[in-house]
Amino acid sequence: MHEWQKKVEEWKGAGLLDQPTVDAIVFYEQKQPQKTKFPLLLTIGLIFLTLAVFSFIAANWSVIPDVLKTGAILVFMWIAYGIARYTEKKQIGQPIIFYVTGYLFFLAAVLVTLQTFHFSVFNSVLPWLAYLAALAHIYLLKHPVFSLASFIAGAMLLATFLPDLGWLEWSAFVAVTLTHFYFTKRPEATAFSFIHLFGAGLLLWVLVEYESALWPIWTLFALTGLIFVSKEKAVILKPLIQIFAGLTGIGYLIARAETNLSIVHLSWLEASLLLAVAIGLAVLFFKSHRDVLWISALGSIGFLLFDETAIGLTLLAEIIGFGYLIVAQREGRSLRGGFIFFILIQFVIYFIYAWQRLDMALFFLIGAILLFVLAGIGWWLNRRKEGAAT
Repeated sequence: MHEWQKKVEEWKGAGLLDQPTVDAIVFYEQKQPQKTKFPLLLTIGLIFLTLAVFSFIAANWSVIPDVLKTGAILVFMWIAYGIARYTEKKQIGQPIIFYVTGYLFFLAAVLVTLQTFHFSVFNSVLPWLAYLAALAHIYLLKHPVFSLASFIAGAMLLATFLPDLGWLEWSAFVAVTLTHFYFTKRPEATAFSFIHLFGAGLLLWVLVEYESALWPIWTLFALTGLIFVSKEKAVILKPLIQIFAGLTGIGYLIARAETNLSIVHLSWLEASLLLAVAIGLAVLFFKSHRDVLWISALGSIGFLLFDETAIGLTLLAEIIGFGYLIVAQREGRSLRGGFIFFILIQFVIYFIYAWQRLDMALFFLIGAILLFVLAGIGWWLNRRKEGAAT
């Protein structure tokens, strides 16, 4: 007896369903296509057969002609895709496993071709094909596993650009990723493409001859324009942009306090231009997206970097943390992200200013008291919110 039949009998016995309803449910379920399972012995036999075939090919790999090496892998690729299509049509097992296998065979065929004909594997066509093939699978199969595959392949592609990055490959990557960002309907694919674009923006540090410490902020400000593509994408991008903005601010705080940024060109003109752009963004976000308004405060970092003590950056981080919590509480939004950001800021500040001056026990005592106070504030705010709702 199927699980749904047990439930129907249980609900019928409890008086929740009458006989006509039971008959309608049974008639509907019996019309549904039933999933077929592979027999266990057949599955084990296919696994051993596959191992035997691959063992034979591996043992004779050196004597196989070069063209047949690639051809054999392509045959296995199409077999995997054929099995995937058949199992998907017949609703047998997990077709996605065979689709992923086919994708891996495709990459293996490209890799073998490059090695066989002595082409360079790194900074070659392989990362591009891995990325483009993963994107194609997203639109054909609409499964999140290929969104993850495209994210990994895209990150590897960005890594292969270094150290000899050129405008052609950078522009091609940005164009492909922006197109994918615009057309994809999958939320995880939207998030991954945003991360790829942020990484491409950071590579401008290598590509452009002008040395600047502000490329991450310029990149983040440029990518905020993606919020206006559609409301659906804005819902996904807003948390991401806020996370990247928080991490960027903390990164500048650590870099200014712990490293020597004097070797990086700091320009008053660029700092002024960044602040002007930040003010423009603040005005724009105030009218349309007030929940991300605070990220425009990063525009002041250009001037704060001239302070070698990093006190200005510390005050900015504290003000943003407190301000975000206050505004989020007044608007009834979740405080979880704000508390995590604020606690992270405190730990960074302690490591920068107090680690060498405090006894270890005192350091942990202060940290414990801070966490206790923050937890108490969160509990009190939650009780107030529940009381107001009641």
